Amino acid sequence: MATIKQEVPEQDAQPGSEAELPRLHWTRILAISIFALALNFQWAAISTIVLPSQIFKMVGDLDKGTALAFVLIPGAFVSLFANPLFGWLSDRMQGRLAVLGRRRPYILLGTLGTVAALCWMATARDVLSLAIAYALTQFVNNAAQAPYHALLPDIVPPGQRGLTSGVIGLLVIAGNVGGVLIAGHFIDSSQPMARYSQGLWLTYGIIIAILLIFLLITMIFVREKPVTPIIKSGPLADQRPRRLGWLALPATRTISGVVAIAVLVWGLMTLWNSWHPGGLVISGDIEQVLIEIILTIGILRLFDFRPRRDPDFAWVLATRLIMMLGIFTIQAFLQYYMRDVVRVPHPEQATTNFLIVVSLTSLGSAFGAGWVSDHFGRKRLVYISGALMAVVGVVFVLTHSLPLVLAAGAVFGLGYGAYQSVDWALVADTLPSKRNYARDMGVWNVALSLSQVIAPVLGGPLLDTFARAGQPVLGYQVLFGMSIVYCAIGTITVRFIRGVA
Repeated sequence: MATIKQEVPEQDAQPGSEAELPRLHWTRILAISIFALALNFQWAAISTIVLPSQIFKMVGDLDKGTALAFVLIPGAFVSLFANPLFGWLSDRMQGRLAVLGRRRPYILLGTLGTVAALCWMATARDVLSLAIAYALTQFVNNAAQAPYHALLPDIVPPGQRGLTSGVIGLLVIAGNVGGVLIAGHFIDSSQPMARYSQGLWLTYGIIIAILLIFLLITMIFVREKPVTPIIKSGPLADQRPRRLGWLALPATRTISGVVAIAVLVWGLMTLWNSWHPGGLVISGDIEQVLIEIILTIGILRLFDFRPRRDPDFAWVLATRLIMMLGIFTIQAFLQYYMRDVVRVPHPEQATTNFLIVVSLTSLGSAFGAGWVSDHFGRKRLVYISGALMAVVGVVFVLTHSLPLVLAAGAVFGLGYGAYQSVDWALVADTLPSKRNYARDMGVWNVALSLSQVIAPVLGGPLLDTFARAGQPVLGYQVLFGMSIVYCAIGTITVRFIRGVA
C-alpha cells in the first residue's frame, strides 16, 4: 500500500505498527474471530460428511478412496496458489471498495462466490463435475479466507494474540461441531437416492445460510482503516517506481523455471518407468506428489518465501504442514474407516459422533491453550498436542471397537484444540513482513493446502490397494501408522523456532 510519506523499510511501512495497536475490548475480539465459525462449519460438513457420501453414492464401495482423492486433490492444489494470491492482492487493495478496508471487500466477494460454487456442488451428478465444482469452491473461498486470516495481525496487538487465537480456536471447534451435526443428521448414504438428495440439499442450504449470516456480522462489526489512495500527480505524488507485479521479469522467470523443472522431473520418471530396472516402477501417486511439491516450492518463491531470511516463519510453516498431515490422514478417511473397519450400520452418524466428542474436548483446550501460551510460551503446547494426537493413531491401529474409538476421539480433541489455538499465535508472532500480512498468511496456509493434497494422494490409492487384496483393515493400520509418524515429527520441528518461547 502506498503512502505520501518518505520511503521507509518494508518492516516499518505498515500503517499502525504493532507498538501502536490499541488493546481490544472482548467484543471486538469476538467480532474479528466470528467468521472462523462459518468457514469451519462449511469445511467440516463438506470434507468429513458430504463429499465422502456423495462419492460413495456415485461410485460404490471399491473405488471410493481413489475417487475421493480425485475430487480432493485439484481443489487442494487450487488453494495452494489461491490463498497467497488473494492475500497478496488484498495487501495492495485500491479502488472504490477500498473504503471498506483491505480485507473486507475480498471477504464479501469471496463469500458470495462460495455460495454460487456450493450450489454447483449440490447439483453435481458425477465425479468429474463434482471435482470441478469443488476446485471452484476452493478458489473463491480462498478469496475470502486469506484476507480474513490477516485481520489477526492487522488489528490485534501482540499481547492479545494468544487470547484471540484461543477465541478463534474455540469458534473453529464450534463450527466443526455444527457442521458435522447438521451434515450427519440430514445425510445418510444408505437411503434411496430421492431421500438422500433431499438431505443433501438441506445440508448445502444450511451451510449457505450460515456463511451469509456471519458474513453480515463481519461486514458490520469489524472495523478497518480505509486504504490510503495512491496520489498519482502533484507535489505529493507517490514517487516510488511502479512494479509490474506478476508480469515482472523475476516472476516470469520463477514460473518458467518451476514449470520446466516439473516437466523435466515428470519426463525422467516416465523414462524410468518405461525402462523399470528390476521391475521397480514409480507409481502415479508418487509422481503426482513429487510434481505438486515442485510446483508448491515455485508458488512459495513467487510470494517471496525465503527460509534462510525468515527461518522462524519457515519452521512454523513446516510444523503446520507435518501436523496437518497427521490430522488429515485420519480425518479424510474417517467415514470410510467407520464403514470398513468398525462396521457401523450408519457411518455418517458414527463419524459425526466421533467429531462431536473431539470437538467437546477441544473446547476447553483451545481457549485455555491460547491464554496459557501468552503467559508460558507456545512451543511446549505443541509438544503436548502432538503427543496426544499420536496416541489416537495408536488406538486406531490396535482396536476396532467403537467405544474405544470414541474414547480416543476425546484424547484427540484435547491435542487438536490446543494445536489449533497455538497455531494462529505462532504464525502471528513470526510473520516476516508487516506490509504484507495477508500474503504471508496465505503462504502459511499453503502448508494446510499441501497437506490436503498429500494425505488423499497417498491414502486413497493405498486403501483401495489393500481392499482389492482382501486386507482392508491392514490398509487402515498402515495409514494411521503414517499419522503417528507425522505427529511425532511435528513435535520435533517446532523446537527449531528460535524467536518464540
